[in-house]
Amino acid sequence: MSPFRYAFWKIYREAGHLSEQAQKILDHQRDLLKPERVTELESAIGHLESTRKSGTREEIAAAMARLETVAQTSLMAYPHASMRENVEGLLTMGIVLFAFRQFFFQPMAIPTGSAQPTFNGITCEDLRYQDKPFPNPLVQAVEWALFGYHYYEVIAQQDGELQGIAPSNGSGGLLGALRKSFDLEVGSVTYTVATSMSEDTGSFLRHMGLVNDYSVYPQRAFKRGEPIIRCRVKSGDRLMVDRITYNFRTPRRGDTVVFKSMQHPGMTPNTHYIKRLVGLGGETIRIGDDRHVVVDGKRLDAATPGFETVYSFDTAAHPASSVYSGHVNGLGFVEGRWFSTHEAEYALMREKGPTTHRQLQDFAQEKTRIWHRFTGTGNTEPKGEGRLDGNLQRLESERLLGVPNFPDSKAHVTIRPGHVFCLGDNTMNSSDSRMWPVPDFPQERIVGKSGWIFWPLSRRWGWSQH
Repeated sequence: MSPFRYAFWKIYREAGHLSEQAQKILDHQRDLLKPERVTELESAIGHLESTRKSGTREEIAAAMARLETVAQTSLMAYPHASMRENVEGLLTMGIVLFAFRQFFFQPMAIPTGSAQPTFNGITCEDLRYQDKPFPNPLVQAVEWALFGYHYYEVIAQQDGELQGIAPSNGSGGLLGALRKSFDLEVGSVTYTVATSMSEDTGSFLRHMGLVNDYSVYPQRAFKRGEPIIRCRVKSGDRLMVDRITYNFRTPRRGDTVVFKSMQHPGMTPNTHYIKRLVGLGGETIRIGDDRHVVVDGKRLDAATPGFETVYSFDTAAHPASSVYSGHVNGLGFVEGRWFSTHEAEYALMREKGPTTHRQLQDFAQEKTRIWHRFTGTGNTEPKGEGRLDGNLQRLESERLLGVPNFPDSKAHVTIRPGHVFCLGDNTMNSSDSRMWPVPDFPQERIVGKSGWIFWPLSRRWGWSQH
């Protein structure tokens, strides 16, 4: 190819395209054409190619005209040629997209909050106790396109308590796969809510703000005219999974990796998980009471690559969902739940009476006293029978069942060769190697590492491996 001719002669480029198309159709029809027709076409194509290299513009134009004449008399016409061309283009595009997804970057939606706040799953902002009106439909459409916001509101038609929630009868089939409906029974009235966000009743309850991360109901009884649901739900992050990097190096501790669940015990079958890689084959893992992982006797901290944010938590604060709280064992898991999951406190928080603040203080003091008795720390002298007393046995049960592989700081797990050990950044709300009956899984199941967060727009938008 002559670079000068290609750059400045339009007819040179057109002749090349014509030659390529004629050769492609000839190859497709070679077995159907008579030998003399094949020879005639090959001669015309060869003449055009040689003329392109050294001929004048006029000579190239004449060679193109000759090839077109021979092609019209020798090649068979395709029926619906334009449609055939479009289908071929679509198939080519599909193959390119498949190859891009399979070998370079794979899109992934983050549905749950197990990696928060590193990656957001579907989250709910409960607006029932705010007086601000919803934005108009146009603003809602813009907010959905840019930020993934969805607004939901259900107003109580009469006084009543929340009786039950179940999928609607019409939530199955093809339409149900795109948009599910759920029936809420409050008093004697049933309300139907349609959403494309929730897969089951449990996720619907969380997405609509009817329960918190610990399955506690902030409100059960509603008065006429009061909102049963009034919330802004934000779509989970959409992420491009980097499938290139691990072709050149092995996964490292601190990487946020995406892997296939397959039929692994304790995982949801045949889906993808995103977790932080903490342990590699042959290492022994334990989790201290200070919420730091210890690998082969070495404590991980904020100076460990990949854990700068995970271990940046306030050591004076109790573990909590959706904020960095390190990694908890059984004791830390119970601590986080104990100081976060009492429905009576949520009811008090909405009241504005003169004794509300004092009642909340009493709750906090009583919970702290029971916690000290459970852990054997601080002042454990009883101060009379309290509303929350008698829960020590329940706390012990939660400690053993909440994080079964690491009930305390002495428990440890040794990772098998060729396997990895992963934990979620949202340590109070993550199903991970602490809970799975088989805590490690084969390294070969890792698909790639987190790459580009492309939607919705937020402070996390952009390359995720900061």
